[in-house]
Amino acid sequence: MSTLRTSLIVFLAALSLLAAGCDKKPAGQTGADADSGKVVASVNGQNITESDYENYLRIRQQQVGPIADKDKEKQIVLDEMIDKALLAQYAAKNKLDQDPEVAALIKRVHEEILAQAVKRKLLKDNPITEDDVKKRYEQEVENTNKTEYKVRHILVKDESEAKDIIAQLQKGASFNKLAAEKSIDTQSGKSGGELGWINQGMVVPEFFDAVIKMKKGAVSNEPVKSDFGWHIIKVEDTRPLKIPTFEEFMANQQARANIYRKMQNERVSDLLKDLKSKAKITVN
Repeated sequence: MSTLRTSLIVFLAALSLLAAGCDKKPAGQTGADADSGKVVASVNGQNITESDYENYLRIRQQQVGPIADKDKEKQIVLDEMIDKALLAQYAAKNKLDQDPEVAALIKRVHEEILAQAVKRKLLKDNPITEDDVKKRYEQEVENTNKTEYKVRHILVKDESEAKDIIAQLQKGASFNKLAAEKSIDTQSGKSGGELGWINQGMVVPEFFDAVIKMKKGAVSNEPVKSDFGWHIIKVEDTRPLKIPTFEEFMANQQARANIYRKMQNERVSDLLKDLKSKAKITVN
């Protein structure tokens, strides 16, 4: 992969970070400064404004972190921006933007910038409120299986091998021993296939759907297929699932961030679904 392609991919990643934190000002910058159109530098007549600087600084800080010395940071950032402006001007003068690879990458960056702008506007115009989150939380609780299960499993690649293991277990073979010997999930295999306590969402749907149909102490009569292979499952115990209150849920920063992100992604997906339904798309 060329250095150019790598640099642009890093820049695209930075755009995603910028979209996620578009309402935040960089450290040390507040108030009207962030909206200023004041020219802070000029490169061959091309102005770098205060807002250009703030946007670049925000992306840079999200990539490499802020610098404690703000005067030093400002000098470093301006030097970088001036260098990039000079190189971009040189590239345009020498028609490097017309190189097929460069043109294709510029097109991708252009599309990414616009796509992120659409997402930001969509979420700004349709913010997710705490009431929205509470309603979604209640729906999730209603649809959640209220039991958790203590399980072991043996994972193998082939259905025939899985059926052979089930036959051995039905004849009295040790589940723990066969898990240690046969399971390609070596991490759990070391502990006799133990996965501990699981609940809905912790394992792939095929696995959980099989578990909820089994009684405590039971072992699979038939192997269960998933993208990982073929599972032989043993349910050792069950207990009621402790579901946090909404207040407890909101106090968990990671859980709160996850549900906000999930709901934001769904809003973007809904927009894309609508756009696709109205678009004329041809794939050759």
